[in-house]
Amino acid sequence: MLMKLKCISYTIFFVVYVFVTIPLFAQDKKNNSFSENEMATIKKLALEALLENPEILREASRILQAREEQQRNDNVSNLIREYSSELTDTEDTVVIGNPTGDITIVEFFDYNCPYCKTAAKDLQNLIKADENIKFIPREWPILNNNSVIAAKAALASIAQGKYKEYHWRLMKEGSLTETKIFEIAKNLEIDIASLKKDMESEFVINHIAKSTALARRIGFSGTPLFIIEGKFFPGFVPLEELELIISDIRESRM
Repeated sequence: MLMKLKCISYTIFFVVYVFVTIPLFAQDKKNNSFSENEMATIKKLALEALLENPEILREASRILQAREEQQRNDNVSNLIREYSSELTDTEDTVVIGNPTGDITIVEFFDYNCPYCKTAAKDLQNLIKADENIKFIPREWPILNNNSVIAAKAALASIAQGKYKEYHWRLMKEGSLTETKIFEIAKNLEIDIASLKKDMESEFVINHIAKSTALARRIGFSGTPLFIIEGKFFPGFVPLEELELIISDIRESRM
């Protein structure tokens, strides 16, 4: 049994190698170290291996997909470093938590994203428990028009010093409608007339445009997305995992 598994593993490696390298050789015939007959033999052996062990095709596909995913992640990480100053700039937003905290968390989110709402509860608890968290929210409304209205309203509330409480309250609510967005604002004693006027301000429009531009340049594909001290974590990250990530970062600095 062990020998069979080893044989399959070697076969998988061989097939993946063939299907990855042959296209590269074909692109540059001058550097091709194989003759046409040798190339034909290699292809024949690969085909025979697949016919004898058809299950390895799925495994080969999984390996290739994993490599592609790793390459995409590496590209995103490099671009995050390149755009680090823009990502952590707070001139067009606010800081929740400690402005001089030793751990900076940037989040791209949408107020109608259910995973963002789940993440918000854990993030709020983290900030309450850890006084050295610097949270930088980046509004990225991508789901629907009500998401855009909510993002604009939240950003506009900065002028009235209400962003923090409005942000958490919007995240706590279920699916947001325009009526609900302004109802929540009114309950927080936010001046609605001023809010609606500020929603179309250059400050608000530029923030959303910047978030969209950064997401496209770096290659973000959805919300929520966290950047913790330069490392990105797409999707929902549970509180326990956030705490572990932060602990590891702090330990690495010692």
